[in-house]
Amino acid sequence: MIRALIISDSHGYMENVEKVLEREGSLDMVIHLGDITGQEEKLRAMCDCPVKIVRGNCDFNSENELVEVFSLNKNKILATHGHHYSVDWGLDKLYYAAQERGCNIAMYGHTHIPDISYQGSMIMVNPGSISRPRQLNHKPTYGLMTIDEDGKTDITIKYV
Repeated sequence: MIRALIISDSHGYMENVEKVLEREGSLDMVIHLGDITGQEEKLRAMCDCPVKIVRGNCDFNSENELVEVFSLNKNKILATHGHHYSVDWGLDKLYYAAQERGCNIAMYGHTHIPDISYQGSMIMVNPGSISRPRQLNHKPTYGLMTIDEDGKTDITIKYV
């Protein structure tokens, strides 16, 4: 069983990230979907597992990629911040980009609003913002993904 933490839009505020890492315990991967604003090395030092970080629209001078594609237990995942796919206006561009790369999971941030939706067999997930939430209750959120050996995937949105 793989356990992966999905976070986005920390904007340099790492206190909630620390809380979540402590709460969730052993993880196999941490995925940060952008707008980490210069805290990449701090995040890597906080984690005892591989860390993937993509570049967001506020990550000036970042050398992180805009898109990462990787596999976890029979799942192919596209991770991006989302601003280059106009996620504020819908998920179609992101869906087609993930589909073109053969992915069955697309992860994005940018909107600061948590969401899990499906387009066909593709899971589209936004963990919301761990520091500056914009949904109605204004509570910071993150995602936790588990994948079993057969590739069965479960993703939940949790409050900090």
